[in-house]
Amino acid sequence: MKVGFLITARMKSTRLPKKLTLEVNGRHIIRWMIDRLKLSQSVDDIIICTSTNPQDDILEEIADEEGIKIFRGSEDDVIQRLYEASKYYNLNYALNITADCPLVSLEYIDITIKNYKETEADLIRTLDLPHGLFLYGLKIEAMKMVCEIKNRNDTEVWGKYFTDSGLFCVLDIEIPENLRRPNYRLTLDYPEDYEFFKRVYAHFGNNTYRTSLYELIDYLDGHPEIVQVNKHCKELYKERFDQQSSISLK
Repeated sequence: MKVGFLITARMKSTRLPKKLTLEVNGRHIIRWMIDRLKLSQSVDDIIICTSTNPQDDILEEIADEEGIKIFRGSEDDVIQRLYEASKYYNLNYALNITADCPLVSLEYIDITIKNYKETEADLIRTLDLPHGLFLYGLKIEAMKMVCEIKNRNDTEVWGKYFTDSGLFCVLDIEIPENLRRPNYRLTLDYPEDYEFFKRVYAHFGNNTYRTSLYELIDYLDGHPEIVQVNKHCKELYKERFDQQSSISLK
């Protein structure tokens, strides 16, 4: 089974301009994410899925320099872009999260793939992990079906096509209580998130990308002042997410 990790990435952010190429410890955020994903023994291809807009050319340059794959598709139709990337690279299964999550859990990459082999669920979620550590597992045929039934081309937030259409099998992996931290944000959307990451990377240094899910949570549990740096951004993000989550079916 050929597994690809699809990194959803664009350079269009207005809340934190050019956030994916902001530097932490002298290296771009997205490059740190690539470093981390390369540690996975379960992923065959790492693919930056971006748009054909010239502003995203730098992401193609980064992919080339880092020795990973690139796919360029629709600017706004994210699920279509992910599906086309999966077909282009002949994937049998896809994992996905956005490029602003440089510390996505390596542990749950393996767990997600294991659950897919056991269930063949259309969408597998790990949403009870802290934001920025969770990821999605996507069945290729299910993405194709979403592309066929959707009636809009703005699919930046595509999850409800799976959960609200009544057509798909969605599996939520049960996350142990000791890993649930609903108030922790390890994702990059706002200036406060950037400050948060700078502090985390300052502690773990250039080996931050190697830290386990458990080490990260343990460190943040012991440093509540760092959690407070961007804790309030959760509500800002939720409001924007809810506004973008509506779906339209044919």
